[in-house]
Amino acid sequence: MSHFLKKRGWRNSLLLCAATICSLSSASDCLAVTHLQRGVDAPPIAVKDRNGADVTNASLRRRSVILIFGEAYHDKTREAWAIVQRVLTDERLVSQPIVAVLITADEIRAEELQPFATGHVIPVLVRDRDRQAFGAFRVVVMPSVVIIAPDGRVVHAVGGLVPRFGDMLTDSLLHACGKLSAEGLDKSLNPPPTTQPSENQVRADRIAHLASQLVRRGLSDMAAEKYHEALELNPKHAGAHLGLAGLLLGQRQLADAETQFRIVLAEQPDSLHATLGLAYVQILRGGSELDQAEKSVRGALANNPAQARAHYLLGLIYEQRNKPAEAAASFKKASELLLDRAEQE
Repeated sequence: MSHFLKKRGWRNSLLLCAATICSLSSASDCLAVTHLQRGVDAPPIAVKDRNGADVTNASLRRRSVILIFGEAYHDKTREAWAIVQRVLTDERLVSQPIVAVLITADEIRAEELQPFATGHVIPVLVRDRDRQAFGAFRVVVMPSVVIIAPDGRVVHAVGGLVPRFGDMLTDSLLHACGKLSAEGLDKSLNPPPTTQPSENQVRADRIAHLASQLVRRGLSDMAAEKYHEALELNPKHAGAHLGLAGLLLGQRQLADAETQFRIVLAEQPDSLHATLGLAYVQILRGGSELDQAEKSVRGALANNPAQARAHYLLGLIYEQRNKPAEAAASFKKASELLLDRAEQE
């Protein structure tokens, strides 16, 4: 088998793994309802940190505690930690005794620690091998976050990245530190209802979801029609733009795909999906655009070293730069990450 056929084999396995993950990952997006109520004693914790030191309820007393249950490879866990970092730069909290504890059940690889080992606060990293803490807190989604006051009582607990996640963390910590009353916290956690989405927005969501189902069934033409229909109802619907961009990429309509990705980036500059999509367009064009594509891909990997799609794109870049060994290593890394994630899910 030639070198290029081998590389195509890597790509085919990546596509198969990606399809498997898409079918498995939807369950992790749901939200769990925690049984913990404000004022109850936090469930018992008896685990060890990465250095072998005991982490217990007693060892965490006299400080406000942020417990983050998740896995280091998990994108939403990383997103939750980034929000925690921003919250802890609030001038009302920077001088307060606050500790963040990241509790994971799996072995953490060195490269997975990088996003958690930088920033304002480095978390206490705990491996809950037997899921003792996971069970005590009844964690069913990742990430789950629990705020505990210095006296060991629960302030607030939530499963998943809920709306206003950062505001919820900030006000829960302010209450734990004695800087916000219980009434103020209640008002923050239960704000008046926001403006309901318009009928067109709701219909656009439904139609875009239908389009994604058509894509999975290989009905690309019908899917494209539905994405356009959704965009007529809501011209800023990111999911419809990204879905349409994916179809256009598959047809190698690069200019039109780029337009769709740039529309999303204009509204959401941090969109990883749109950033890597645009990088793929630039890779397919090659030439002078390859440098910008590589910059975008390496930026994504700097923030998330376990991003399989970015490793795959880096492999394509190496391939165009005639570096077969580096390309093969990147394709292999992407495949391993996808397989690992499929097993975890």
